[in-house]
Amino acid sequence: MENLYDYINKYGSYSFEEKEFNDIDNLVFSSLIYLNFLKEDINGKHCLSEIGSNYLKDKTKLNKNELLLKEVINYTRYKNIILSDYVYKRDKDMQFGVVTFKISKKLIYICFEGTDKHISSFKEDANLACFFPVPSQVEAINYVNKHVTLFGPSVIIGGHSKGGNLALVSGMYIKKYKQFKIKKIYSNDGPGLRKCEFESVEYQNIKDKYIHIVPNDSIVGMMLRSDRYYVIKSNKKGIKAHSMINWCIEDDNLVSDKLSNMSKKLSNNLLNWLDHHNDDERKKIVDRVFKILEEELNDNDKNKIKKVIDIILKIKNIDDDTKILIKDLLINIIDIKGDKDEKSN
Repeated sequence: MENLYDYINKYGSYSFEEKEFNDIDNLVFSSLIYLNFLKEDINGKHCLSEIGSNYLKDKTKLNKNELLLKEVINYTRYKNIILSDYVYKRDKDMQFGVVTFKISKKLIYICFEGTDKHISSFKEDANLACFFPVPSQVEAINYVNKHVTLFGPSVIIGGHSKGGNLALVSGMYIKKYKQFKIKKIYSNDGPGLRKCEFESVEYQNIKDKYIHIVPNDSIVGMMLRSDRYYVIKSNKKGIKAHSMINWCIEDDNLVSDKLSNMSKKLSNNLLNWLDHHNDDERKKIVDRVFKILEEELNDNDKNKIKKVIDIILKIKNIDDDTKILIKDLLINIIDIKGDKDEKSN
């Protein structure tokens, strides 16, 4: 089964005039925004090959996204794309990243970064279920309203994980007179919406432009409410299916699949929990759980997760259904089982 690298090698010599932007190109850009080279000053106009070459020149060991960068900077389709208007912010309440890829004179792709590995970033994700808008959603709405112009190029908005949610929300709340400029909104395994926003006029106005892609073993993409998702095949299970590098491609299309029983069960349990807890109750639970996580874990510490689960299961003022749901989420997201399997191989 093919992947992103195969697609780039097969179609990288085609310009976007020769072969139109498609779902796979969306995955390429949503992967590249995670790289640290974007932390550099790119608020001017710099092409991807220039920035990418400078970033890679002193590196000897490359991760998957860096290998992807190494591929794209050598191909006609991507190397001359201009990056601009990069923003990155992180504090105790928010993590936010965005960049604009100028694909041609007629088209730009505004790409939002997903969650990084900091516990505070995961807490903001959890707060998506508690109130609206969270700080990163405010930033996303402001960015799109600033950078989408009436007489400028057409716009595609996208992102992976939380970045997909930010793409959706920014498209919903762009000023009405600019909404026609948006051609597509991609959420690549991103969380959905709370009931209030899901039933809003703003969502109805953009839902036909919204493309929600989730892997067959989706966890993050099943959080909150969504009525439009395109299930595709991943060659990994559990949280590893969340990585776009592992999504299966055939020629220039994502390979369709069905949701796994795990994803269906998780989605049903989450929706049931949301329906039985109001926003204030959710916020109290999130604050309590993340207080424990922040006290017991650092950002890269998986070894104490069993201890954290034990502590959460013993909390007296959280109902049993909530404790079980939190346990299931932590096990799947931290991927304890996956770590064991890798060590035993």
